[in-house]
Amino acid sequence: MTRTPHNDEPAQVVLSAQSPADAEAVLGTLRSCFASDRADGDTPHDEPSQPGHPTVWTENFETSEVRGDVREGSRPAAAVTVNLQGSPLAVDRLRDVLTRAFAVRTEGTVSGDQEVELQLVLESPDNG
Repeated sequence: MTRTPHNDEPAQVVLSAQSPADAEAVLGTLRSCFASDRADGDTPHDEPSQPGHPTVWTENFETSEVRGDVREGSRPAAAVTVNLQGSPLAVDRLRDVLTRAFAVRTEGTVSGDQEVELQLVLESPDNG
């Protein structure tokens, strides 16, 4: 049986951060390399009822094409927990970009039949 390559390599990113700026540091880095389901200008923001508490943000990325180098930009002020979920190839591509931009610690991984979930903790390289 010959396997047909997929052009579509979607992956979901779910992250928890103390501030919208920390979340945007991570998501903006991924947006610099991959297409996203978010519109331009749709960036993380505080929920008025829970300022200063960890919040969860999600974004879907199409990883079949890497479009450019990792963006140099803002760094998280505090550690950010990131869960990557998708095909092994999609998750590897996201992890590769994140490892080039941040100090990354792997917290856990779960592999399924055709999907993998990976939990990372990211920090600014100079804070790691």
